[in-house]
Amino acid sequence: MTAPGRTSISIPSLTPGWNLHTWSYIPKGSPGPHPVIVMANGLGCNKLLGLAAYAEEFTAAGYACLVFDYRRWGSSDGTRRNSVYVAEQQEDYRTVIKYARQQPQFDPQRVIAWGFSFSGGHVLTLAGDPALNLVASISNNAYCGRSFPPFQFNRWYITSFILGLLDLIADFLHLPPVYIPVVAPPGTMCALPVPGAPAGFASVTEKPKDFPNQIAASIFFRSPLHHRPQDTLHLIRRPILLIAAKRDYICPAARIVETSRAVATAKLVEVPGDHFDIFRGSANWEEAIRTQLAFLRKYAPI
Repeated sequence: MTAPGRTSISIPSLTPGWNLHTWSYIPKGSPGPHPVIVMANGLGCNKLLGLAAYAEEFTAAGYACLVFDYRRWGSSDGTRRNSVYVAEQQEDYRTVIKYARQQPQFDPQRVIAWGFSFSGGHVLTLAGDPALNLVASISNNAYCGRSFPPFQFNRWYITSFILGLLDLIADFLHLPPVYIPVVAPPGTMCALPVPGAPAGFASVTEKPKDFPNQIAASIFFRSPLHHRPQDTLHLIRRPILLIAAKRDYICPAARIVETSRAVATAKLVEVPGDHFDIFRGSANWEEAIRTQLAFLRKYAPI
């Protein structure tokens, strides 16, 4: 069922023939042009996992939203499926932001980037790009980057290293991806072997088919080598809201607090729950949406 005020559109990506499947939300009862929030989901996720609830709340408050899937993910085009290319995902954000500025229903001077977890890291990078001229940004439980992990003699590390290397080779040779689960029960190989991760993903998954739980194993190398939001924090000049969950095992709050101290324009809000507790139906949903709407009304008023 399509949500009220939502239409599905296709936005051409930088790869010819590959379109970004996007939900467009337009507030009713106002002629516009509307401030617009560009949104994408975190690692291993597509827009079906929890983003509609945020877009509906923002639209009810008078903000338009463009919620998209990256190339190779969700309902968007592209192969290798469920493979992460960090620069490509950030370019997809740029593509949708450019599209928004070209549409008369959106205000080109009031564009906001929104992200969660891995895409929260994308937003940290994009917020420092002066060419995008974002009026503000929102980064929830963000991946703040990390150094390449030191070698460890444990089963998860060694298996991840081998499978990741095999996937890089397969990519180079144009062979099918080597996949691992995004999350799995304790003791099982997966991309995010942290407490509470399977339950967290399940909490934002309405139908099993919405979450394939599959990711190319090269994420083991691509994440620490290519996703480095910490490198451009000094370039952020516009307001950015950082939300950090104090019991987050996936993106620990301490890294987000540290990040906020490096950005003069950052507003930090800590909430008591875990990584996915800021989504509808979870413990911190009301606080998260209230905080984000207050931030939007201050820096991108209707």
